[in-house]
Amino acid sequence: MCLSFPRRLTMAVLIGGGLYGLLSPSLAQEFSLDGFRTCAKADNGNHYCKTSASANWQRVPVEFYNRFKQAEAEAAAGGGSGQSKEMQEIADFLNDISQYLKDRTAAGGSPPNLAEIAKAAVSMKSAVDSQNLAEARKGKKALEGFFKNDATFGVFMKSLADERQQALDRRISEAALEASKNVTFIESYVAGNILSPHTADLTKFGEQFAKALKERSLNGLNRANNEFSRFIDTKNLKDDYQSAMVAWTEKNTPKTSEDPQTALARQLGITERTRFLIDGDNEELIFLYNTASGRIVKSLKGDLVFKDRNPSVCFAQDRSVERIKDLERLTMAQIQRQELDVQGVRIAQTACPIDGMEGYDVIVFQRIGLLSQAPGYVSSVVRKVETTFGRLASIPGQEVVKALQNEILSSATLEAQILNGKSSGFGLVFTNPSQGRICQTVSDDPEAHRIAVLGKTSTVFNVSTDAITFAKTSLDDAFADFQTRKCNAIYASAMDLAEIVKALKRERLDYVVAPMWVDPLEIKAVLQAEANQMANTMAKEEEARKALQQEATILKQRALDEAAKRENIERDLQARNRSFARAAQDQVSGIVDTFIAEVKASGDKRGDGVFGKAAELFPGFVRQYKQAIRDRWDLETKTYTVADFGDADWNRRKVEAVVIRAEFVLQNRPLGRRDEVCFLFGAVIDAEFSYLRDTITLPCKDSEDEVKRWQVGSKFSSRWRAAAN
Repeated sequence: MCLSFPRRLTMAVLIGGGLYGLLSPSLAQEFSLDGFRTCAKADNGNHYCKTSASANWQRVPVEFYNRFKQAEAEAAAGGGSGQSKEMQEIADFLNDISQYLKDRTAAGGSPPNLAEIAKAAVSMKSAVDSQNLAEARKGKKALEGFFKNDATFGVFMKSLADERQQALDRRISEAALEASKNVTFIESYVAGNILSPHTADLTKFGEQFAKALKERSLNGLNRANNEFSRFIDTKNLKDDYQSAMVAWTEKNTPKTSEDPQTALARQLGITERTRFLIDGDNEELIFLYNTASGRIVKSLKGDLVFKDRNPSVCFAQDRSVERIKDLERLTMAQIQRQELDVQGVRIAQTACPIDGMEGYDVIVFQRIGLLSQAPGYVSSVVRKVETTFGRLASIPGQEVVKALQNEILSSATLEAQILNGKSSGFGLVFTNPSQGRICQTVSDDPEAHRIAVLGKTSTVFNVSTDAITFAKTSLDDAFADFQTRKCNAIYASAMDLAEIVKALKRERLDYVVAPMWVDPLEIKAVLQAEANQMANTMAKEEEARKALQQEATILKQRALDEAAKRENIERDLQARNRSFARAAQDQVSGIVDTFIAEVKASGDKRGDGVFGKAAELFPGFVRQYKQAIRDRWDLETKTYTVADFGDADWNRRKVEAVVIRAEFVLQNRPLGRRDEVCFLFGAVIDAEFSYLRDTITLPCKDSEDEVKRWQVGSKFSSRWRAAAN
């Protein structure tokens, strides 16, 4: 039974998974010999091969090992099968396409032109089998055309190229390791047997290995290793070689005894990126920031910016330790020191959860605090630093210890001075530094006290200054609110603080005297700074007012100068062109006057039947004037003036143009009213043909733009008005 090509194609898809079923597996992408793909020589002198990367090693005779290495080297150089290097690349390309189509079909899709691809592939395979390089090239070009717009194919080919490069790098590394072992044997043998008859040959081998290792050529390394292996076998040096390899193995086998830090690093999977987590002062306070959440970005200057300005913070250590509140205050101080432009900081009251660390913007811990946790928890932090968190900042251990000690000493000293009546100024007692609600009992200059206190709270509260609130109250009310937690701090004078502290002791309430103090001179300095700022603001406002006034004066003078300049220019222009302008005016006004006279002569007809040249040139005026006469308006006076005069262009001829301002005073006896009416008459004076052209009639008011449009259309150049700047 003979199947047609489409039927064969269908069978190929069903049996072989696409085009792959039509191609012979002889076009292997990776070198193999008798099913083996990799061979290596063990330290004990035996030889082993395996069929794939995941298969077990099988011991093989030395003759097969040498034959495999020789064939592998020839294949790497493009020989072995008799095909040229280009022909082997074409064969590999054909197999790549076959594998791609097989994978694509298995995924549930195949190209619409599969039949054409299959036909070209079968033809190309025939050319490869017959070693017809010209036809193979044509087939490869045709197949490349089918896939040039297939982005998935490009990704597939890149992946294959990367895999092949990795395989080649692995084989080169294996061959280079064997060559290095051989060099070790040569050096040790020659050093101990300088007069041996093999010394000269071994020295030459050493030079050959040095060149091959420098070039990193798989062909060169395999050839040198194979030749050296045969030399060892033929010269009965196997025992010496095996002894040298045993020594090499002992020397290069890692020692099992490790120092604790190295063992910890190995146990946690520490890399160079994460080494800072375990190396350094135990008391160091470390800050990590979330690089993957999108809530923290970098500005153009490279500074970190919190997008919502309210970052969330958690501690990756035990929060039950006594110093946790102190560490929170140091954390707040450090965040403010970093100038991250935050409004409020939310510090979690539980330790960072293993499965929820990505939900926080900043992770904080002392190194000793982190390493005291369970290994699994520490490992999770290590993994997060590898993938999600970066190092933001740290406070050296000595600074942390000193800051905590200074707070304790400062707090105790202040309390003693307050109770002894030896302090003058203002201070705070507080509890629960996670809040910043202050009862303010100082009545004078509350805003100055608020400013002074906010400048010192970084060592008191673990919230940002924006989250701290002040409630003005009496001393008694403040003490009551402190007990009911309406406020967690009381700000008062030294004398009032003494009463508060005594009352707190009496009631056995928890409190801490804040390690901060506001001197009366500081309040005066704040008030002076505010006064100076106010004065500076007023001075700047006055300076700005004067600058604006001066600028207005200058602009006004410029306008006056410009007007005077224009007036002089126009006076000169009008003096030189007055007779020409008057002649043009008379032509226009004569037509208007003739029309008015004819209307008057019509008597009781009041202009009915009167048209003339005015109706042709200035129809708008004619209609309005006639209607006015019908409505019992009579002309009392009229005046004409030149609004503008100059040159225009008509069919590439230079002609004159004029705009006349005509003002009429009309009276209506029945109404007992007198009105003024104004028109602009524009015309191009064509003296050569004794004709008025391109006329316009406009009301005088708000017609400037229409006049300019008419002048632009006529290519008008004024000889009456100064050009605008």
